[in-house]
Amino acid sequence: MTSRTTTITATGLTALAIAAALTACAPTPEPTPTPTGFASEAEAFAAAEATYRAYVDATNAARADPSHSPSPESFLRGEALEDEIEAARQLTDLGLSISGETVVSEVRPKILSQDRVAIEVCLDSSRTRLIDQEGTDVTPSRETPTLVNVELVHAGDYYITSSTTQQTGSC
Repeated sequence: MTSRTTTITATGLTALAIAAALTACAPTPEPTPTPTGFASEAEAFAAAEATYRAYVDATNAARADPSHSPSPESFLRGEALEDEIEAARQLTDLGLSISGETVVSEVRPKILSQDRVAIEVCLDSSRTRLIDQEGTDVTPSRETPTLVNVELVHAGDYYITSSTTQQTGSC
């Protein structure tokens, strides 16, 4: 019985060694993409945040130079684009303009779905001013930062589709 046990043990060890060698040579499986096509949720949220920050940067640049490219509108779709156009029209009708910079002070991931990402953004607009046609600062008193819910859709790139102010002074 000893030789049979030795043979079975030797055969078992050889099989384990071969299996381990084959496993070591097997390629590492690729990460399963998230529903948005990113390798991870963190990557999807990071891309959404980068898009929103680029939008704010484009908005700040356009205040200083209206011909700046890319235009803030190039980051928008749907409701967000309509709201931006309407807000610009209202400012023009009232003879007002905005100067200064808005700063993204914090971004929090909220929801990730098939093609959409929702984030909360804390915006500090304490350095912006509302200026009338005579150049007078008519900025109303306000609390800052402002918490904004932002929804972005993934269509090759991210585009902002809605932006809703939640509350001021809550970041």
